[in-house]
Amino acid sequence: MRTHIGEKIKKRAKELKLGTTELGKLINTSKQNIYGIFKRSSIDVEVLHDISKALNFNFFQFYEIPELQENKFQNELTDLKKENERLKLEVKSLTEKNELLKKINNLLEKKSKK
Repeated sequence: MRTHIGEKIKKRAKELKLGTTELGKLINTSKQNIYGIFKRSSIDVEVLHDISKALNFNFFQFYEIPELQENKFQNELTDLKKENERLKLEVKSLTEKNELLKKINNLLEKKSKK
């Protein structure tokens, strides 16, 4: 299913209670041009970038390719697994250090009691 980007932009502007005049000022165009944008099913990348910034919303997300999205998730999963392994090693190291510190503390307590 294709995205009608103009409708998405119109909906976001409405959510923000932003009229065509105000949106036009934010992206340096006329309110008539904004009405035209609302009718478009496709849009120039630079204009979409400006609108995304003005409406604080990533409209490019509607154009992500599912196969690339899956690859992105796989990369993130791989990164998370690596981070998990790194944290496990860090926990193990800290646990060992903690045990050593306990032993040192016990020895110091014994020595101070003498």
